[in-house]
Amino acid sequence: MDDTRTPTPESASLPLQGPYWPRSRPLDGDNTVPPLRLVLQPSGWSIDLNKPEVVLGRHTSADVRLPLPDVSRRHCRFVCSDGIWHVFDLNSLNGIFVNGEQARHAILHHHDEFRIGGFTFRIELPSAVKSYEAPTEGVLQRIADILPEPTVSEGQRKAS
Repeated sequence: MDDTRTPTPESASLPLQGPYWPRSRPLDGDNTVPPLRLVLQPSGWSIDLNKPEVVLGRHTSADVRLPLPDVSRRHCRFVCSDGIWHVFDLNSLNGIFVNGEQARHAILHHHDEFRIGGFTFRIELPSAVKSYEAPTEGVLQRIADILPEPTVSEGQRKAS
């Protein structure tokens, strides 16, 4: 390829493929990324994604390498934006599948199924699991305490 353009400092930081949007804060100091775990099915082997952008693919330069021929060199990109995980297909040959449906882009949720080539993963978002945990001790008593006292109607008084 005969590209005679000289890269600018701004273009040096742009991704080679996939979506791009300006960031309000730098990647280096961003500790607000909720972790995303990819759990390989059925083995249970897992990969934790804790950077705001992660590329999966067959190439050695990919952040997560999946060395099968049905995985493209740069197959897909996981992006965490405002605490929400997205996955983008990077024009791969075999595509990506979320919950059995092919997608170019998808927002990921806890327990979604994600397929890339011959790999099937279950999505785990630990922060989502924690949000559903609630104390159960004394729940019925607390509910009873906030309910209004029952009133007895005139008809019920005569019956008793």
